[in-house]
Amino acid sequence: MEPAPGAGAELVFMNAHGLKSSIRQFRQSALKRVFDHKKKNTVDLKGSVKFLFDQRDNLIGDMLVNTIAFTAIKKKYPAWQIHVLAGPDNREVVRDNPYVDKVHIMAGMLPSLRQLHHEKYDIYYFHKNRLRLQDFLLLKYTGARINIGRNKSNFQIFDHSLDDPGGTERDRYLEFLRFFVIDGSSYGYDFPLSHEELARARSYLSALPGQSTIVFNRYGDRSGKLFSKGVTCKLIIELNLAYPDVKIIMLCPPAYRVQTLEIKQELGFSNVYAATHIATIRDSAAIISISDGVVTPDTAIVHIACAYGKPQVCVYRDQGELALWRPFSKKAVCLLPVSPSRDVNDLDMKAFRQALATMRNQCPAGG
Repeated sequence: MEPAPGAGAELVFMNAHGLKSSIRQFRQSALKRVFDHKKKNTVDLKGSVKFLFDQRDNLIGDMLVNTIAFTAIKKKYPAWQIHVLAGPDNREVVRDNPYVDKVHIMAGMLPSLRQLHHEKYDIYYFHKNRLRLQDFLLLKYTGARINIGRNKSNFQIFDHSLDDPGGTERDRYLEFLRFFVIDGSSYGYDFPLSHEELARARSYLSALPGQSTIVFNRYGDRSGKLFSKGVTCKLIIELNLAYPDVKIIMLCPPAYRVQTLEIKQELGFSNVYAATHIATIRDSAAIISISDGVVTPDTAIVHIACAYGKPQVCVYRDQGELALWRPFSKKAVCLLPVSPSRDVNDLDMKAFRQALATMRNQCPAGG
């Protein structure tokens, strides 16, 4: 019997995937043998405590969710110090956060280790699932008195391992706070902006005609989370029907400027604008902060809209990602593609129209 068409390619893929998994397990085992050793310490909450939060993966949405912990800790223990190890992009979220004492950026392994070791941390909180070589090096040689991780009971390098409470990523940070007898359930996301940043956004929007503002973002960070050109046009047409007297601002980060301008030209609507002045995530955040609503696929923009309490329609790729990254907001309408698709472009347009109607009832947009 001959194999079914495509079966050979599928078998090669499965073998490659299995080989990759085996290599990953071997590497993890080798790293554990070399680095997974530490004299255990217990947490002492007396006096000042100095934290290092590891967010160097450079994910903006993750950093925003992390701000719940920063606020809750400082509200209960003002003398405790909070340091954040960030990436060049998600640093923008916390650079002006009043609850963060210092932000570090990796500048080469050895210089960074020397700098972090000099800080003499009490607690290093490692939130990620997998450990790579750089992770082991930081956990071991930063020299924090106590390393805390999530689901790390099989690692000796961690003094404490927190059980995964399930639910959203926010729930995981709330569990971390409970370990320190802190209730963080009443705190939202913090993304403070300067008066100058807000003034620039107001000046930009006030120069455009229209009674209200809807921010449209088409860009997600992975496959299946980016609105195509065709779907973007369809969604903006629906926005125009739902909000007849609105200015629609298409977020336009530098990497997507040409594509965004092409879509604007193809639509030909006088009330659709491409925010070509955007240079960083803070520029996008400033526009969102004074807008009336947001439409976006699942990405950091969802959580930025939550930080400013904006009504939004957000489209997730599947139920699993929605369960983990559900927006912390009563003003968010969450949609999924038509099953079994895992692509935000396979959105039910009737469901989208209903979501726009819901959003319209939550904000003054549309007159």
